[in-house]
Amino acid sequence: MAEQEKDKTEQATPFKLQEAKRRGQVAKSLDFNSFFVIAALLGILYGWGEGLVRNALRLAQQTFVLAPSVVFDVPHLVAGFRDVVSTTVFLLAPIFLVAVLVMIGANMIQTGPVFSAFPLKPDPQRINPVAGFKRVFSRRMLFEGVKSLIKLALFGFVAMLVIETLLPDMLRLQHMDPKAYAPLLMNDITTLLFKLALVVLLVAAIDTAYTRWDFGKKMMMSTREVKEEVKRREGDPHVRAKQRELQREAAKRSKSLGRVPDADVLITNPTHFAVALRYEQGRMSAPTLTAKGAGELALAMRAVARAHGVPVLELPPLARGLFREGDIDQPVGAKFFEPVAKVYAELYAGRAGEARVEVRL
Repeated sequence: MAEQEKDKTEQATPFKLQEAKRRGQVAKSLDFNSFFVIAALLGILYGWGEGLVRNALRLAQQTFVLAPSVVFDVPHLVAGFRDVVSTTVFLLAPIFLVAVLVMIGANMIQTGPVFSAFPLKPDPQRINPVAGFKRVFSRRMLFEGVKSLIKLALFGFVAMLVIETLLPDMLRLQHMDPKAYAPLLMNDITTLLFKLALVVLLVAAIDTAYTRWDFGKKMMMSTREVKEEVKRREGDPHVRAKQRELQREAAKRSKSLGRVPDADVLITNPTHFAVALRYEQGRMSAPTLTAKGAGELALAMRAVARAHGVPVLELPPLARGLFREGDIDQPVGAKFFEPVAKVYAELYAGRAGEARVEVRL
């Protein structure tokens, strides 16, 4: 395992991160979500907390007022319990709804939209005792343990300070009108939540930074993995080379067919090879090979030549020689001067359609 980690020296590629996201593997801090939930709860209490406490006190008052008249039979008890539960749900439903929406929003901020059923698939490693033992003593679990102890100590310290500050107010409640309980309790609760939110914010910042760093370490790749990914995404190098070769052949085919109409003559094998020649007196030192092809390309060049009225001569030795030794856009070699000159002599004499030139190479 240590050797494998040493080999992972490359940062994760965007493709691997995208694949991990499809499987639901993202860098996510639960403390980050907790901070937003506490902040949302604090906002609710600031805006609606006093009314919530008054409604809760009114429900308690009604319960005590109706207590002497309660009939202890099943229908009446069920009806009374249903009323209490429905009223409680009505009071707490907005809080839970806001908490769920804030939790979803916090997750979206961290990871963006992630919709994956992959974590629900059965995984034998989850029940593997060896893998479970490694997870228990992993770096992540050590960090979580230390973080939990720090959170517990900070929360306890803050709660102690707040309670110590609020204790005189709590003792004064026995001398106050119950109607004044709501504002005082809301002020105390919001003060406590505000200080706890600051502690959670500090913990969330540390946890988010560590979570992203740990996720980056887990996603790192070895050089071999990077090469395999490139091969998987773009195909085998041999296949890509073959594709490039086919593309070059297609480009050459298109270029050769496009030059045939401007040629002076097309010399063929008659079917295996075809070579197009062009000569401009005064501008070229010798006839130039403008296009050449073999197999199906040679047949296509013959068809194009006939369609555009370019003379086609069946001279197998000359066609083979020019195809093998000639280069496109280059003058023909000196060894071909004599047979090519005979071809052009026939063309200039106006007898290209009947020409039968004897070629000796």
